[in-house]
Amino acid sequence: MKEFILPKDIPLDIYPKPEVFLSEGKRIVDAASQAGFAMRVMGPLALHYYFPEQVPLYAKLERLGERYFTDIDFVAYSKNGGKMKNFFEKLGYECDVNTLMMTGKTRQIYYGGAVPMIDVFLDKLDYCHEVNFKDRLEFDDYCISLTDITLQKLQIWEINDKDLKDLEFLLTVAEIGQDEKKKINRDYVAKRLGDDWGFWYTATTNLGRIKAHVDGVAALDDAQKAHVKQRCDELLARIEAEPKTKDWQKRAKKGTEKLWYNTNFSDW
Repeated sequence: MKEFILPKDIPLDIYPKPEVFLSEGKRIVDAASQAGFAMRVMGPLALHYYFPEQVPLYAKLERLGERYFTDIDFVAYSKNGGKMKNFFEKLGYECDVNTLMMTGKTRQIYYGGAVPMIDVFLDKLDYCHEVNFKDRLEFDDYCISLTDITLQKLQIWEINDKDLKDLEFLLTVAEIGQDEKKKINRDYVAKRLGDDWGFWYTATTNLGRIKAHVDGVAALDDAQKAHVKQRCDELLARIEAEPKTKDWQKRAKKGTEKLWYNTNFSDW
């Protein structure tokens, strides 16, 4: 049995090149499809798949460290969670049994293959706020939707520079529309936030943070910065216009006097 070594502990001279991650992500998605179930990539790898012509801009944003990619993050449906261990073993990976025992119904980790680490999330991400992927993995052949990538970042309350830059990159290069065809679906975002005051508060706060942060991003010119701010205002206006549910209104009365985001999770 191979030893599970964290990506940061693997010497750079033997660390896989970025193209290995890019090819391996698609190989695994294709293998899953052939096995009869859906898996989709998220994270920086997904942005490379969506916008290959914009990779130089992403690099200018200094989003990627000396190891470039550290792992591949996937989403799959929980109904297929029991198939993962055998599936990945056939592809040359070993299962992190400790993670499987503790969180196997929601998250599984694999290692020791062409890339150092594979993270598989089942049905949802549930960190500061829940991003649910039920019936949402089929919008793109290889990646989660741009809408869900956006929500994945907007749900982070203690958001950092790299996450803000990911959002700024998205708002620079992605279209905003009313469907999931390689767009950020503003209607879905507004509906999701209109049912959850806590997520609404975090996401709208983060859109305001982007507007302040983007002025200090040297990789973007003045026109791009103005464009990002316009996109934030467009999303904020659509979110504001969405009718709010009774649950949203009830929770809104308590505001920030009561903690509005989850804190019971480990770093991801």
